[in-house]
Amino acid sequence: MQIFTALLIIVGMATPVIGLAARHPVEDPGSGASPATFGRTIPFDLYTHCGISELKAFGRYFERVGGTLCDGFGNPPKGWGNPYDSGTLSVVGNLALFRDSSGHEVNFKLRPKATGFSTICS
Repeated sequence: MQIFTALLIIVGMATPVIGLAARHPVEDPGSGASPATFGRTIPFDLYTHCGISELKAFGRYFERVGGTLCDGFGNPPKGWGNPYDSGTLSVVGNLALFRDSSGHEVNFKLRPKATGFSTICS
């Protein structure tokens, strides 16, 4: 976490990341946007309904570092919004960081060459 935070501070400028979240089969309105500039933090609604696993931002797919975060029954852990958790998203290179007002922080890494979510939430 400290390395990622330090990278955000060092890089400084912005990624206009627009997207939709984990395992939610809908279009990403940011897919036609221009190339990203690093470091910008934007409002983001993370899809959490089947646990915290993936997100789509700026036309790219990211997976949670450490695998799916859930309550063991396919729901987000206690204290997370459901079906969405509102917060902020920062993308630097191949890493994304989601934060919410409850203090949750989740790291995601890029899934290179991904063209869709790895799992669709039913």
